[in-house]
Amino acid sequence: MNEHKYSDGHWMGSWFASQTYFDGNFAEERFEDQTIRMIIHPHAFGSKIRLKFSNLYGSEPAVFGTVTAALAAKDGETVPGTSRQVALNGQFSIVIPAGEEVYSDPVDLQVNEHVDVAVSVYVPESTRTSTWHFSPPRSTYVAEGNHADDNSADFFRKKIHSYYWLSGMEVLTQGEPLCVFVALGDSITEGSTSTPDANHRWPDIFFERLRREHPSYPISVLNAGIVGNQILKKGPAVGLPIGGESVLSRLDRDLFSHSGVTDVIFLEGINDIGLGNATANQIIDGMRELAAQVHENGLRIFAATLPPFGGAPYYSNEKELIRQEVNRWILTNEVFDGIIDFNTALADSEHPEQLLPVYDFGDHLHPSDAGFKALAECIPLSLFIKSDLV
Repeated sequence: MNEHKYSDGHWMGSWFASQTYFDGNFAEERFEDQTIRMIIHPHAFGSKIRLKFSNLYGSEPAVFGTVTAALAAKDGETVPGTSRQVALNGQFSIVIPAGEEVYSDPVDLQVNEHVDVAVSVYVPESTRTSTWHFSPPRSTYVAEGNHADDNSADFFRKKIHSYYWLSGMEVLTQGEPLCVFVALGDSITEGSTSTPDANHRWPDIFFERLRREHPSYPISVLNAGIVGNQILKKGPAVGLPIGGESVLSRLDRDLFSHSGVTDVIFLEGINDIGLGNATANQIIDGMRELAAQVHENGLRIFAATLPPFGGAPYYSNEKELIRQEVNRWILTNEVFDGIIDFNTALADSEHPEQLLPVYDFGDHLHPSDAGFKALAECIPLSLFIKSDLV
């Protein structure tokens, strides 16, 4: 288990956003003399936080004049009196070198299950947004000038989406360390078609389910989903930069680096079929390699079957046969520590190559909110929790 100890407790992963390449079709190209206010929905709670910033794909340093963290209110507002200035190595002007990721100094901010966290970043000079996380369901607020410490949303007149340079938050927890799950996947895990700002992604709903049904079970769920992601190919190779690095290329950063990580819930492969034109054997070999690396790092991995995609833009009968072959292998192999049948949870029983209409966002590939709930509800808790607690 990758655990970072601190004199007063344990640093544990609370929130995460996998970083990806700049894509001008979706991202803001640059920021200059502007404040970006981004909202974090935490899955672990404590008395101190530290933030992770990434300039992984930048060719020049990213300079932030002011960074603050505060408890979030609504529509870009923050709770008065909760704003805390964030420093890096004792300096309140934060510089992230090109190609690097950094953790901030600890910040005294009490985070609990009832409130989100607002991170405000003031960018004084013109800076390209080379490193970001594409998340259509999450509103981000932009103000002209430096308003990082303002609790009012009056200055934040522009609303966009996604996260820029902000890649994680850890909290300082007391007592026994949490079990930190990483949901590793593509847009279905990222929750790109869920209702904006409602936290209806399946990892969010799964976390709430665990807290509701087993409140004493110490857990955090981190979302490492990337829209368009593949096991084998990186996004630019198929003309989709937001698809990011392949799963096999991003394990060290997006999985093994997390404080307290114990388990992985893995759902990928449909984009390898639809965008990457991979064969079943190529996908299966990639899954074998993934499982081997996870086990070498002392973690457990639970694989999900691939949901239906009949009627999606890249669907074909030949590709459906590949999906079926991959699913048969997932259900019968012993490579993983357990199996979660997302396919059965979402399939229309009369047309098993298609999503059940109530679970279909409308593009015949991505789930609706009801579909995300069905995914979270179908996960057998007995995979993770001792039988006497289930």
